[in-house]
Amino acid sequence: MKRADVVIVGAGQAGLALSHCLGRTGVEHAVLERGRIGERWRSQSWRSLRLLTPNWLNALPGSPYQGDDPDGFMDKHAFVASLEAHAGRWQAPVECGIEVFSSRRTGDGFALETSAGAWSAKAVVVATGHCDRPSIPFATEGEPLGIHASQYRSPGELPPGGV
Repeated sequence: MKRADVVIVGAGQAGLALSHCLGRTGVEHAVLERGRIGERWRSQSWRSLRLLTPNWLNALPGSPYQGDDPDGFMDKHAFVASLEAHAGRWQAPVECGIEVFSSRRTGDGFALETSAGAWSAKAVVVATGHCDRPSIPFATEGEPLGIHASQYRSPGELPPGGV
């Protein structure tokens, strides 16, 4: 069984920001990511996605924006690259390819079941975002009324008609 004082589930911007803060204060921790760093940005967003916030606002703790367009809006590829660079610069203890199936309280912390075996931790932080499970409304016949944003990739893939 692997152990950590804190297990962070998710290596997106929230998980990496917390990892940085814990690391700077000496708290032993691990970041478990079911895919790659920034996976949702890579595989669950449309190809032409640009962030809705200016570049200067997307800086993570310890990694201020260094580019030449602070008021611009970076695309998802640049943002993923910035997440990877941040994790590398601060040597974030990210373990990719590990899915967390469950977490339950024990007498002295938490027990986690993962695709790589059991973990125990004093604390667990779920940093997977609020869109982990799509919710799609259905018509009375049971046909979907549309697609979830996590499935959208480009306008050419939508059926003809109004959106």
